Amino acid sequence: MVFIIFLLMPLLLYTSNVSCGSHHHHHHHHPSYAISSLASNDTTKHIHFTVGYINVRRLNTTKRLIAVNGKFPGPPVYAYEGDRLIIKVTNNITEDVAIHWHGVRQFLSCWADGTAYITQCPIRSGKSYNHDFTITGQVGTLLWHAHISWLRSTLHGAIVILPKPGVRHPFDPQPDYAVPIIFGEWWNGDTQLVEENAMRKGSAPNVSDAATINGYPGPLYKHSRPHDIFTLNVVPGKTYQLNLVNSALEVSYYFAVANHSLTVVALDASYVRPYTTDFIYLSPGQTADVLLSTNMTRGRYYMAATVFSVVPLKDLGIPMNTTTALLKYPDYRSSVAPILPELPDHNDTGPRQNFIDNLRSINITREQNPVPLAVDRHLMFTVGYALEPNNTCSPYALCQGVNHSRFSAAVNNISFDNPWNTSLLQAFFLNQPVRSLFIGFPNKPINVYNYTGTVPANTTPRHSTKVVTLNFGDNVQLVLQDTLLLEYDVHPFHLHGHNFYIVGEGYGNYDSVLDPLTFNLIDPPQRNTAGVPAGGWIAIRWTANNPGVWLLHCHLEMHLSWGMEMAFVVRNGDGVNETLPGPPSDYPHCIKHNSTPH
Repeated sequence: MVFIIFLLMPLLLYTSNVSCGSHHHHHHHHPSYAISSLASNDTTKHIHFTVGYINVRRLNTTKRLIAVNGKFPGPPVYAYEGDRLIIKVTNNITEDVAIHWHGVRQFLSCWADGTAYITQCPIRSGKSYNHDFTITGQVGTLLWHAHISWLRSTLHGAIVILPKPGVRHPFDPQPDYAVPIIFGEWWNGDTQLVEENAMRKGSAPNVSDAATINGYPGPLYKHSRPHDIFTLNVVPGKTYQLNLVNSALEVSYYFAVANHSLTVVALDASYVRPYTTDFIYLSPGQTADVLLSTNMTRGRYYMAATVFSVVPLKDLGIPMNTTTALLKYPDYRSSVAPILPELPDHNDTGPRQNFIDNLRSINITREQNPVPLAVDRHLMFTVGYALEPNNTCSPYALCQGVNHSRFSAAVNNISFDNPWNTSLLQAFFLNQPVRSLFIGFPNKPINVYNYTGTVPANTTPRHSTKVVTLNFGDNVQLVLQDTLLLEYDVHPFHLHGHNFYIVGEGYGNYDSVLDPLTFNLIDPPQRNTAGVPAGGWIAIRWTANNPGVWLLHCHLEMHLSWGMEMAFVVRNGDGVNETLPGPPSDYPHCIKHNSTPH
Protein backbone atom coordinates (compact mmCIF):
# COMPACT_ATOMS: atom_id res chain seq x y z
CA MET A 1 0.00 0.00 0.00
CA VAL A 2 3.00 2.23 0.20
CA PHE A 3 2.56 3.30 -3.39
CA ILE A 4 -0.57 5.00 -2.40
CA ILE A 5 0.56 7.32 0.11
CA PHE A 6 2.25 9.54 -2.26
CA LEU A 7 -1.14 10.27 -3.30
CA LEU A 8 -1.54 11.63 -0.03
CA MET A 9 1.34 13.92 -0.25
CA PRO A 10 1.13 16.64 -2.73
CA LEU A 11 4.03 18.82 -2.67
CA LEU A 12 3.95 22.32 -3.83
CA LEU A 13 5.14 25.69 -3.28
CA TYR A 14 6.84 28.62 -4.62
CA THR A 15 8.94 30.54 -2.18
CA SER A 16 9.41 33.86 -0.64
CA ASN A 17 12.01 36.13 -2.04
CA VAL A 18 13.79 38.09 0.55
CA SER A 19 16.60 39.03 -1.69
CA CYS A 20 17.39 38.17 -5.17
CA GLY A 21 20.74 36.49 -5.73
CA SER A 22 23.85 38.58 -5.70
CA HIS A 23 24.72 38.09 -9.37
CA HIS A 24 25.91 41.56 -10.23
CA HIS A 25 24.70 41.77 -13.80
CA HIS A 26 21.10 41.57 -12.68
CA HIS A 27 21.56 44.69 -10.53
CA HIS A 28 19.37 43.31 -7.73
CA HIS A 29 19.27 45.61 -4.76
CA HIS A 30 20.68 43.58 -1.88
CA PRO A 31 19.03 44.32 1.47
CA SER A 32 21.35 44.96 4.37
CA TYR A 33 19.52 42.67 6.83
CA ALA A 34 20.96 44.75 9.68
CA ILE A 35 18.46 44.32 12.52
CA SER A 36 18.63 48.01 13.39
CA SER A 37 17.28 48.94 9.93
CA LEU A 38 14.59 46.31 9.30
CA ALA A 39 11.48 47.82 10.88
CA SER A 40 10.18 51.39 10.86
CA ASN A 41 9.76 53.19 14.18
CA ASP A 42 6.01 53.78 13.84
CA THR A 43 4.22 51.74 16.49
CA THR A 44 1.26 51.53 14.09
CA LYS A 45 2.43 50.17 10.74
CA HIS A 46 0.28 50.56 7.63
CA ILE A 47 1.15 47.92 5.05
CA HIS A 48 -0.48 47.41 1.66
CA PHE A 49 -0.56 43.99 0.01
CA THR A 50 -1.80 43.96 -3.58
CA VAL A 51 -2.53 40.49 -4.94
CA GLY A 52 -1.87 40.31 -8.69
CA TYR A 53 -0.37 38.27 -11.51
CA ILE A 54 3.32 38.13 -12.43
CA ASN A 55 5.39 35.99 -14.80
CA VAL A 56 8.21 33.98 -13.24
CA ARG A 57 10.73 31.66 -14.90
CA ARG A 58 12.30 28.64 -13.17
CA LEU A 59 13.46 25.24 -14.52
CA ASN A 60 13.10 26.42 -18.14
CA THR A 61 9.42 27.14 -17.53
CA THR A 62 7.81 30.56 -17.51
CA LYS A 63 4.44 30.69 -15.80
CA ARG A 64 1.94 33.26 -14.67
CA LEU A 65 1.59 33.07 -10.94
CA ILE A 66 -0.24 34.94 -8.22
CA ALA A 67 1.92 37.15 -6.02
CA VAL A 68 1.78 39.95 -3.46
CA ASN A 69 3.28 43.26 -4.60
CA GLY A 70 4.86 41.57 -7.63
CA LYS A 71 7.23 39.53 -5.45
CA PHE A 72 7.79 35.78 -5.33
CA PRO A 73 7.97 34.77 -2.56
CA GLY A 74 6.06 37.68 -1.06
CA PRO A 75 7.48 40.59 0.92
CA PRO A 76 8.54 40.01 4.52
CA VAL A 77 6.65 41.86 7.25
CA TYR A 78 9.03 43.36 9.84
CA ALA A 79 7.63 44.58 13.15
CA TYR A 80 8.55 45.13 16.77
CA GLU A 81 6.78 43.25 19.55
CA GLY A 82 3.83 45.40 20.63
CA ASP A 83 3.30 47.01 17.20
CA ARG A 84 -0.17 47.43 15.76
CA LEU A 85 -0.32 46.32 12.12
CA ILE A 86 -2.99 47.45 9.69
CA ILE A 87 -2.45 45.34 6.60
CA LYS A 88 -4.69 46.25 3.70
CA VAL A 89 -5.07 43.37 1.26
CA THR A 90 -6.37 44.35 -2.19
CA ASN A 91 -7.48 41.55 -4.50
CA ASN A 92 -6.58 42.35 -8.11
CA ILE A 93 -7.02 38.81 -9.46
CA THR A 94 -10.19 37.10 -10.65
CA GLU A 95 -10.22 34.49 -7.88
CA ASP A 96 -11.31 34.94 -4.26
CA VAL A 97 -8.48 35.62 -1.79
CA ALA A 98 -7.97 35.32 1.98
CA ILE A 99 -4.63 35.85 3.76
CA HIS A 100 -3.85 34.32 7.16
CA TRP A 101 -1.20 35.63 9.56
CA HIS A 102 0.01 32.21 10.66
CA GLY A 103 0.97 31.98 14.32
CA VAL A 104 -0.05 35.56 15.17
CA ARG A 105 -2.14 35.10 18.32
CA GLN A 106 -4.81 37.59 17.17
CA PHE A 107 -5.84 38.28 20.77
CA LEU A 108 -9.34 39.81 20.59
CA SER A 109 -8.91 40.27 16.81
CA CYS A 110 -10.30 37.02 15.38
CA TRP A 111 -11.92 39.05 12.54
CA ALA A 112 -8.38 39.58 11.16
CA ASP A 113 -7.29 35.90 11.21
CA GLY A 114 -7.82 35.63 7.44
CA THR A 115 -9.20 32.08 7.27
CA ALA A 116 -11.72 31.68 4.44
CA TYR A 117 -15.19 30.54 5.58
CA ILE A 118 -13.99 30.17 9.18
CA THR A 119 -13.33 33.78 10.26
CA GLN A 120 -14.54 35.62 7.14
CA CYS A 121 -15.77 35.14 3.63
CA PRO A 122 -13.06 35.67 0.99
CA ILE A 123 -12.01 39.04 -0.37
CA ARG A 124 -13.77 39.15 -3.75
CA SER A 125 -12.08 40.33 -6.93
CA GLY A 126 -11.57 44.12 -6.89
CA LYS A 127 -12.19 44.42 -3.13
CA SER A 128 -9.93 45.17 -0.14
CA TYR A 129 -9.88 44.33 3.56
CA ASN A 130 -7.85 45.93 6.36
CA HIS A 131 -6.48 43.33 8.80
CA ASP A 132 -6.03 45.22 12.06
CA PHE A 133 -4.14 43.42 14.83
CA THR A 134 -1.50 43.94 17.49
CA ILE A 135 1.46 41.63 18.06
CA THR A 136 1.74 41.02 21.79
CA GLY A 137 4.06 38.70 23.70
CA GLN A 138 5.59 37.16 20.59
CA VAL A 139 9.15 37.55 19.29
CA GLY A 140 10.67 35.64 16.38
CA THR A 141 9.57 34.26 13.05
CA LEU A 142 6.03 33.59 11.82
CA LEU A 143 4.58 33.59 8.31
CA TRP A 144 1.68 34.90 6.29
CA HIS A 145 0.01 32.86 3.57
CA ALA A 146 -3.19 32.54 1.61
CA HIS A 147 -5.83 30.44 3.39
CA ILE A 148 -8.13 29.52 0.52
CA SER A 149 -7.82 26.71 -2.07
CA TRP A 150 -4.11 26.21 -2.92
CA LEU A 151 -3.17 29.86 -3.40
CA ARG A 152 -0.58 29.72 -0.64
CA SER A 153 1.80 27.92 -2.99
CA THR A 154 2.87 31.39 -4.18
CA LEU A 155 1.08 33.73 -1.76
CA HIS A 156 3.32 33.57 1.28
CA GLY A 157 6.11 35.39 3.07
CA ALA A 158 7.88 35.76 6.41
CA ILE A 159 6.77 37.72 9.45
CA VAL A 160 9.79 38.78 11.52
CA ILE A 161 9.01 40.15 14.99
CA LEU A 162 11.88 41.92 16.71
CA PRO A 163 12.10 42.65 20.44
CA LYS A 164 11.00 46.19 21.37
CA PRO A 165 13.89 48.63 20.87
CA GLY A 166 16.18 48.39 23.88
CA VAL A 167 14.92 44.94 24.91
CA ARG A 168 17.41 42.07 24.68
CA HIS A 169 16.76 38.50 23.65
CA PRO A 170 17.13 36.05 26.60
CA PHE A 171 20.23 34.54 24.95
CA ASP A 172 23.68 35.61 23.78
CA PRO A 173 25.14 36.67 21.48
CA GLN A 174 22.50 39.13 20.28
CA PRO A 175 22.14 38.81 16.50
CA ASP A 176 23.51 41.51 14.18
CA TYR A 177 21.48 40.58 11.10
CA ALA A 178 18.13 38.86 10.43
CA VAL A 179 17.63 36.98 7.15
CA PRO A 180 14.35 35.34 6.09
CA ILE A 181 14.97 31.88 4.61
CA ILE A 182 11.80 30.42 3.12
CA PHE A 183 11.49 26.80 2.06
CA GLY A 184 8.97 26.18 -0.65
CA GLU A 185 8.18 24.26 -3.79
CA TRP A 186 8.13 25.12 -7.48
CA TRP A 187 5.49 23.71 -9.80
CA ASN A 188 5.82 23.96 -13.54
CA GLY A 189 2.04 23.53 -13.69
CA ASP A 190 -0.84 25.47 -12.16
CA THR A 191 -1.29 24.45 -8.51
CA GLN A 192 -4.98 25.33 -8.59
CA LEU A 193 -5.39 22.67 -11.29
CA VAL A 194 -3.33 20.19 -9.23
CA GLU A 195 -5.94 20.46 -6.48
CA GLU A 196 -8.93 20.47 -8.84
CA ASN A 197 -7.73 17.40 -10.72
CA ALA A 198 -7.02 15.46 -7.54
CA MET A 199 -10.41 16.35 -6.08
CA ARG A 200 -12.22 15.56 -9.32
CA LYS A 201 -10.55 12.19 -9.86
CA GLY A 202 -10.42 11.22 -6.17
CA SER A 203 -6.70 10.62 -6.62
CA ALA A 204 -3.49 11.73 -5.00
CA PRO A 205 -2.19 15.02 -6.34
CA ASN A 206 0.77 15.54 -8.62
CA VAL A 207 3.94 16.44 -6.76
CA SER A 208 6.00 19.60 -7.26
CA ASP A 209 8.92 19.86 -9.66
CA ALA A 210 11.47 21.28 -7.22
CA ALA A 211 12.09 22.32 -3.66
CA THR A 212 13.13 25.97 -3.29
CA ILE A 213 14.90 28.33 -0.92
CA ASN A 214 13.64 31.92 -1.23
CA GLY A 215 12.03 31.03 -4.55
CA TYR A 216 15.00 29.34 -6.22
CA PRO A 217 15.64 25.59 -6.67
CA GLY A 218 19.41 26.10 -6.95
CA PRO A 219 21.98 24.57 -9.33
CA LEU A 220 21.56 20.92 -8.29
CA TYR A 221 18.37 20.82 -10.37
CA LYS A 222 18.60 20.10 -14.06
CA HIS A 223 17.43 23.11 -16.12
CA SER A 224 18.00 25.50 -13.18
CA ARG A 225 19.97 28.52 -14.44
CA PRO A 226 23.32 28.99 -12.63
CA HIS A 227 22.33 32.39 -11.26
CA ASP A 228 18.94 31.19 -10.00
CA ILE A 229 20.09 30.91 -6.42
CA PHE A 230 19.57 32.97 -3.30
CA THR A 231 22.92 34.34 -2.15
CA LEU A 232 23.63 35.69 1.33
CA ASN A 233 26.78 37.81 1.42
CA VAL A 234 28.18 37.66 4.94
CA VAL A 235 30.82 39.45 6.98
CA PRO A 236 33.16 37.32 9.14
CA GLY A 237 32.82 37.46 12.93
CA LYS A 238 29.12 38.33 13.09
CA THR A 239 25.95 36.61 14.32
CA TYR A 240 23.22 36.06 11.74
CA GLN A 241 19.69 35.16 12.75
CA LEU A 242 18.19 32.94 10.06
CA ASN A 243 14.40 33.32 10.11
CA LEU A 244 13.45 29.90 8.79
CA VAL A 245 9.95 29.31 7.38
CA ASN A 246 8.54 26.12 5.86
CA SER A 247 5.87 27.40 3.51
CA ALA A 248 5.78 24.24 1.38
CA LEU A 249 2.36 22.84 0.59
CA GLU A 250 3.19 19.25 1.26
CA VAL A 251 6.70 18.49 2.48
CA SER A 252 8.89 18.63 5.57
CA TYR A 253 12.56 19.52 5.28
CA TYR A 254 15.93 18.91 6.84
CA PHE A 255 18.15 22.02 6.56
CA ALA A 256 21.87 22.55 7.15
CA VAL A 257 24.71 24.94 6.31
CA ALA A 258 28.09 23.54 5.29
CA ASN A 259 30.85 23.99 7.93
CA HIS A 260 28.56 26.03 10.23
CA SER A 261 26.60 24.79 13.22
CA LEU A 262 23.18 26.28 13.96
CA THR A 263 21.73 27.30 17.32
CA VAL A 264 17.95 27.16 17.61
CA VAL A 265 16.72 29.97 19.89
CA ALA A 266 13.00 30.13 19.01
CA LEU A 267 10.34 28.02 17.31
CA ASP A 268 7.02 29.41 16.05
CA ALA A 269 7.98 32.74 17.70
CA SER A 270 8.35 31.13 21.14
CA TYR A 271 11.76 31.09 22.81
CA VAL A 272 13.38 27.72 23.42
CA ARG A 273 16.43 26.71 25.41
CA PRO A 274 19.27 27.38 22.93
CA TYR A 275 20.03 24.11 21.14
CA THR A 276 23.08 23.78 18.90
CA THR A 277 22.75 21.28 16.08
CA ASP A 278 24.09 20.45 12.63
CA PHE A 279 20.63 20.41 11.05
CA ILE A 280 17.08 21.73 11.51
CA TYR A 281 13.78 19.91 10.93
CA LEU A 282 10.67 21.88 9.90
CA SER A 283 7.21 20.75 8.79
CA PRO A 284 4.85 22.95 6.72
CA GLY A 285 3.67 25.88 8.83
CA GLN A 286 6.58 25.64 11.26
CA THR A 287 9.18 28.37 11.75
CA ALA A 288 12.48 28.69 13.62
CA ASP A 289 14.95 31.36 14.67
CA VAL A 290 18.44 30.00 14.25
CA LEU A 291 21.74 31.72 15.03
CA LEU A 292 24.68 31.24 12.69
CA SER A 293 28.12 32.60 13.57
CA THR A 294 30.23 33.56 10.56
CA ASN A 295 33.31 31.93 12.04
CA MET A 296 35.05 31.08 8.75
CA THR A 297 37.38 33.60 7.16
CA ARG A 298 36.73 32.87 3.51
CA GLY A 299 34.90 30.71 0.99
CA ARG A 300 31.42 29.80 -0.26
CA TYR A 301 29.17 27.37 1.57
CA TYR A 302 25.84 25.87 0.54
CA MET A 303 22.78 26.26 2.71
CA ALA A 304 20.78 23.21 1.73
CA ALA A 305 17.38 21.64 2.36
CA THR A 306 16.25 18.13 1.54
CA VAL A 307 12.80 16.56 1.74
CA PHE A 308 12.01 14.37 4.76
CA SER A 309 9.41 11.68 4.17
CA VAL A 310 8.27 8.61 6.09
CA VAL A 311 7.42 7.02 2.72
CA PRO A 312 10.31 6.45 0.26
CA LEU A 313 10.53 9.40 -2.12
CA LYS A 314 10.76 7.21 -5.17
CA ASP A 315 7.33 5.83 -4.25
CA LEU A 316 6.01 9.37 -4.12
CA GLY A 317 7.62 10.56 -7.31
CA ILE A 318 9.25 13.39 -5.35
CA PRO A 319 12.48 14.77 -6.87
CA MET A 320 15.47 13.63 -4.79
CA ASN A 321 17.42 16.81 -5.49
CA THR A 322 18.66 19.08 -2.74
CA THR A 323 17.64 22.73 -2.93
CA THR A 324 20.48 25.12 -2.21
CA ALA A 325 21.25 28.73 -1.36
CA LEU A 326 24.70 30.26 -0.98
CA LEU A 327 26.50 31.68 2.05
CA LYS A 328 29.32 33.77 0.63
CA TYR A 329 32.25 35.41 2.44
CA PRO A 330 33.94 38.41 0.78
CA ASP A 331 37.11 36.38 0.17
CA TYR A 332 36.52 33.31 -2.02
CA ARG A 333 37.87 31.64 -5.13
CA SER A 334 35.34 31.30 -7.91
CA SER A 335 37.31 28.30 -9.21
CA VAL A 336 36.53 26.38 -6.00
CA ALA A 337 33.04 24.86 -5.90
CA PRO A 338 30.97 25.69 -2.80
CA ILE A 339 30.94 23.02 -0.08
CA LEU A 340 27.73 21.01 0.44
CA PRO A 341 26.57 20.20 3.99
CA GLU A 342 25.83 16.67 5.16
CA LEU A 343 22.10 16.16 5.65
CA PRO A 344 20.15 13.27 7.15
CA ASP A 345 18.76 10.68 4.79
CA HIS A 346 15.36 11.47 3.21
CA ASN A 347 13.67 8.61 5.06
CA ASP A 348 15.66 8.70 8.30
CA THR A 349 13.20 9.41 11.11
CA GLY A 350 15.88 9.24 13.83
CA PRO A 351 17.32 12.75 13.28
CA ARG A 352 13.80 14.24 13.23
CA GLN A 353 13.01 12.57 16.57
CA ASN A 354 16.34 13.63 18.04
CA PHE A 355 15.75 17.25 16.99
CA ILE A 356 12.24 17.29 18.50
CA ASP A 357 13.39 15.60 21.72
CA ASN A 358 15.90 18.42 22.36
CA LEU A 359 13.34 21.25 22.32
CA ARG A 360 12.46 22.89 25.65
CA SER A 361 10.70 26.13 26.56
CA ILE A 362 12.41 28.66 28.84
CA ASN A 363 11.17 30.42 32.00
CA ILE A 364 10.21 33.70 30.34
CA THR A 365 7.82 31.89 27.98
CA ARG A 366 6.09 29.95 30.75
CA GLU A 367 5.80 33.07 32.94
CA GLN A 368 3.88 34.82 30.14
CA ASN A 369 1.79 31.73 29.37
CA PRO A 370 1.82 29.07 32.11
CA VAL A 371 1.67 25.37 31.23
CA PRO A 372 -1.87 24.20 32.14
CA LEU A 373 -1.54 21.73 35.04
CA ALA A 374 -5.22 21.15 35.79
CA VAL A 375 -7.33 20.19 32.76
CA ASP A 376 -10.97 21.29 32.25
CA ARG A 377 -11.58 19.67 28.87
CA HIS A 378 -10.07 16.31 27.87
CA LEU A 379 -10.30 15.74 24.11
CA MET A 380 -9.05 12.94 21.90
CA PHE A 381 -9.16 13.12 18.11
CA THR A 382 -8.07 10.46 15.64
CA VAL A 383 -6.47 11.85 12.47
CA GLY A 384 -5.84 10.01 9.25
CA TYR A 385 -6.89 9.09 5.76
CA ALA A 386 -10.29 7.85 4.67
CA LEU A 387 -11.82 6.37 1.53
CA GLU A 388 -15.14 7.29 -0.02
CA PRO A 389 -17.15 4.90 -2.22
CA ASN A 390 -16.63 5.11 -5.94
CA ASN A 391 -19.89 6.72 -6.99
CA THR A 392 -18.51 10.07 -5.83
CA CYS A 393 -16.47 10.75 -8.99
CA SER A 394 -19.23 10.68 -11.59
CA PRO A 395 -19.41 11.83 -14.30
CA TYR A 396 -15.72 10.88 -14.51
CA ALA A 397 -16.43 7.17 -14.31
CA LEU A 398 -14.43 5.43 -11.60
CA CYS A 399 -12.49 7.27 -8.90
CA GLN A 400 -8.73 6.80 -9.01
CA GLY A 401 -8.13 6.02 -5.34
CA VAL A 402 -7.69 2.54 -3.84
CA ASN A 403 -10.22 0.06 -5.27
CA HIS A 404 -11.75 2.89 -7.28
CA SER A 405 -12.61 4.86 -4.16
CA ARG A 406 -11.97 8.54 -3.56
CA PHE A 407 -9.16 9.60 -1.21
CA SER A 408 -10.33 11.60 1.76
CA ALA A 409 -9.17 12.53 5.26
CA ALA A 410 -10.85 13.03 8.61
CA VAL A 411 -10.65 13.98 12.28
CA ASN A 412 -12.63 11.54 14.47
CA ASN A 413 -13.78 10.04 11.16
CA ILE A 414 -15.48 13.32 10.22
CA SER A 415 -14.40 15.01 7.01
CA PHE A 416 -14.91 18.74 7.45
CA ASP A 417 -16.95 20.70 4.92
CA ASN A 418 -16.55 24.48 4.79
CA PRO A 419 -19.79 26.38 5.18
CA TRP A 420 -20.37 28.27 1.93
CA ASN A 421 -23.04 30.82 2.78
CA THR A 422 -21.60 32.05 6.05
CA SER A 423 -18.37 32.07 7.97
CA LEU A 424 -18.37 30.32 11.34
CA LEU A 425 -17.24 33.50 13.08
CA GLN A 426 -20.24 35.37 11.68
CA ALA A 427 -22.53 32.53 12.74
CA PHE A 428 -21.30 32.48 16.34
CA PHE A 429 -20.47 36.12 17.06
CA LEU A 430 -23.04 38.06 15.04
CA ASN A 431 -25.96 36.18 16.65
CA GLN A 432 -27.08 34.32 13.60
CA PRO A 433 -29.71 31.67 14.28
CA VAL A 434 -27.72 29.17 12.20
CA ARG A 435 -25.11 28.54 14.89
CA SER A 436 -27.03 25.50 16.19
CA LEU A 437 -26.25 23.78 12.87
CA PHE A 438 -22.55 23.72 13.75
CA ILE A 439 -22.53 22.53 17.37
CA GLY A 440 -21.59 18.98 18.25
CA PHE A 441 -18.16 17.81 17.13
CA PRO A 442 -17.39 14.65 19.18
CA ASN A 443 -14.93 14.97 22.09
CA LYS A 444 -13.52 11.52 21.38
CA PRO A 445 -13.60 8.91 18.60
CA ILE A 446 -17.06 7.54 17.88
CA ASN A 447 -15.63 4.10 17.09
CA VAL A 448 -12.92 2.80 19.39
CA TYR A 449 -10.57 0.25 17.82
CA ASN A 450 -6.87 -0.60 17.59
CA TYR A 451 -5.99 2.65 15.79
CA THR A 452 -2.41 1.83 14.86
CA GLY A 453 -2.78 -1.93 14.53
CA THR A 454 -5.79 -2.60 12.35
CA VAL A 455 -7.69 -0.95 9.54
CA PRO A 456 -11.16 0.11 10.74
CA ALA A 457 -14.13 -1.87 9.46
CA ASN A 458 -15.67 1.30 8.09
CA THR A 459 -13.24 3.51 6.15
CA THR A 460 -15.93 5.93 4.91
CA PRO A 461 -15.95 9.24 6.79
CA ARG A 462 -19.01 11.24 7.73
CA HIS A 463 -19.17 14.79 6.33
CA SER A 464 -20.15 17.73 8.52
CA THR A 465 -19.30 21.24 9.63
CA LYS A 466 -19.08 20.86 13.40
CA VAL A 467 -17.23 22.67 16.18
CA VAL A 468 -16.18 22.02 19.77
CA THR A 469 -17.26 24.89 22.02
CA LEU A 470 -14.95 25.94 24.85
CA ASN A 471 -15.65 28.30 27.72
CA PHE A 472 -13.33 31.26 28.14
CA GLY A 473 -10.37 30.20 30.29
CA ASP A 474 -10.81 26.44 29.83
CA ASN A 475 -7.58 24.48 30.11
CA VAL A 476 -7.69 22.01 27.25
CA GLN A 477 -5.79 18.78 26.72
CA LEU A 478 -6.01 17.36 23.22
CA VAL A 479 -4.54 14.01 22.18
CA LEU A 480 -4.13 13.62 18.40
CA GLN A 481 -3.91 9.93 17.46
CA ASP A 482 -2.67 8.82 14.04
CA THR A 483 -4.57 5.92 12.44
CA LEU A 484 -3.46 3.13 10.12
CA LEU A 485 -5.29 3.44 6.85
CA LEU A 486 -3.39 3.41 3.55
CA GLU A 487 -0.25 4.55 5.30
CA TYR A 488 1.11 6.21 8.39
CA ASP A 489 2.17 9.78 7.88
CA VAL A 490 3.46 12.68 9.96
CA HIS A 491 0.57 15.14 10.11
CA PRO A 492 1.66 18.67 11.13
CA PHE A 493 -1.35 20.08 12.99
CA HIS A 494 -1.79 23.86 13.34
CA LEU A 495 -4.05 25.60 15.85
CA HIS A 496 -5.19 29.15 15.06
CA GLY A 497 -5.42 31.85 17.71
CA HIS A 498 -3.42 30.08 20.45
CA ASN A 499 -0.03 28.59 21.13
CA PHE A 500 0.02 25.20 22.81
CA TYR A 501 2.50 23.17 24.85
CA ILE A 502 3.53 19.75 23.57
CA VAL A 503 3.41 17.77 26.82
CA GLY A 504 3.80 14.26 25.44
CA GLU A 505 4.16 12.11 22.36
CA GLY A 506 4.63 8.44 21.62
CA TYR A 507 4.19 5.60 19.18
CA GLY A 508 1.29 3.16 19.01
CA ASN A 509 -2.04 3.82 20.71
CA TYR A 510 -2.36 6.47 23.42
CA ASP A 511 -2.89 4.98 26.88
CA SER A 512 -4.92 7.42 29.01
CA VAL A 513 -3.71 5.81 32.25
CA LEU A 514 0.00 5.23 31.67
CA ASP A 515 1.03 7.84 29.11
CA PRO A 516 0.18 10.94 31.21
CA LEU A 517 2.75 9.69 33.75
CA THR A 518 5.44 10.47 31.17
CA PHE A 519 4.23 14.00 30.35
CA ASN A 520 6.65 16.90 30.60
CA LEU A 521 4.81 19.63 32.51
CA ILE A 522 8.04 21.35 33.59
CA ASP A 523 9.54 22.80 30.39
CA PRO A 524 7.63 21.50 27.35
CA PRO A 525 8.14 23.37 24.07
CA GLN A 526 5.46 25.85 22.99
CA ARG A 527 4.41 25.89 19.32
CA ASN A 528 1.52 26.64 16.99
CA THR A 529 2.16 23.67 14.65
CA ALA A 530 3.23 20.19 15.77
CA GLY A 531 3.65 16.90 13.97
CA VAL A 532 1.53 13.93 14.96
CA PRO A 533 4.09 11.10 14.70
CA ALA A 534 3.52 8.48 12.00
CA GLY A 535 1.76 5.61 13.78
CA GLY A 536 1.68 7.49 17.08
CA TRP A 537 0.11 10.28 19.12
CA ILE A 538 0.85 13.72 20.49
CA ALA A 539 -0.65 15.42 23.55
CA ILE A 540 -0.98 19.21 23.60
CA ARG A 541 -2.35 21.66 26.19
CA TRP A 542 -3.46 25.26 25.99
CA THR A 543 -5.68 27.77 27.77
CA ALA A 544 -8.64 28.87 25.66
CA ASN A 545 -8.30 32.57 26.48
CA ASN A 546 -8.97 34.12 23.07
CA PRO A 547 -12.66 34.40 22.08
CA GLY A 548 -13.48 33.60 18.47
CA VAL A 549 -13.60 30.68 16.05
CA TRP A 550 -10.28 28.97 15.54
CA LEU A 551 -9.39 26.30 13.00
CA LEU A 552 -7.37 23.18 13.87
CA HIS A 553 -6.04 21.47 10.76
CA CYS A 554 -3.34 19.43 9.13
CA HIS A 555 -0.98 21.84 7.35
CA LEU A 556 -0.44 19.52 4.37
CA GLU A 557 -2.56 21.20 1.74
CA MET A 558 -4.08 18.10 0.18
CA HIS A 559 -5.13 16.82 3.59
CA LEU A 560 -6.83 20.16 4.27
CA SER A 561 -8.67 19.87 0.94
CA TRP A 562 -9.70 16.34 1.91
CA GLY A 563 -11.21 17.54 5.20
CA MET A 564 -8.58 16.90 7.91
CA GLU A 565 -9.70 19.85 10.00
CA MET A 566 -12.21 21.04 12.60
CA ALA A 567 -12.83 24.26 14.53
CA PHE A 568 -13.03 25.45 18.12
CA VAL A 569 -15.40 28.17 19.27
CA VAL A 570 -14.05 29.98 22.34
CA ARG A 571 -16.92 31.80 24.02
CA ASN A 572 -16.61 35.31 25.42
CA GLY A 573 -15.67 35.63 29.07
CA ASP A 574 -17.00 38.24 31.49
CA GLY A 575 -14.65 41.22 31.26
CA VAL A 576 -13.83 43.67 28.47
CA ASN A 577 -10.50 41.89 27.97
CA GLU A 578 -12.37 38.60 27.57
CA THR A 579 -14.85 39.75 24.91
CA LEU A 580 -14.39 39.86 21.15
CA PRO A 581 -15.27 43.37 19.90
CA GLY A 582 -17.53 43.71 16.84
CA PRO A 583 -16.28 43.31 13.27
CA PRO A 584 -14.47 46.13 11.43
CA SER A 585 -16.51 48.24 9.00
CA ASP A 586 -14.92 46.70 5.88
CA TYR A 587 -15.25 43.09 7.10
CA PRO A 588 -15.97 40.72 4.17
CA HIS A 589 -19.47 39.52 5.00
CA CYS A 590 -20.78 36.47 3.20
CA ILE A 591 -22.91 36.58 0.11
CA LYS A 592 -25.45 33.81 -0.37
CA HIS A 593 -24.40 31.68 -3.33
CA ASN A 594 -26.90 30.15 -5.70
CA SER A 595 -24.43 27.49 -6.74
CA THR A 596 -22.07 25.62 -4.46
CA PRO A 597 -18.38 25.97 -5.40
CA HIS A 598 -16.52 22.71 -5.90
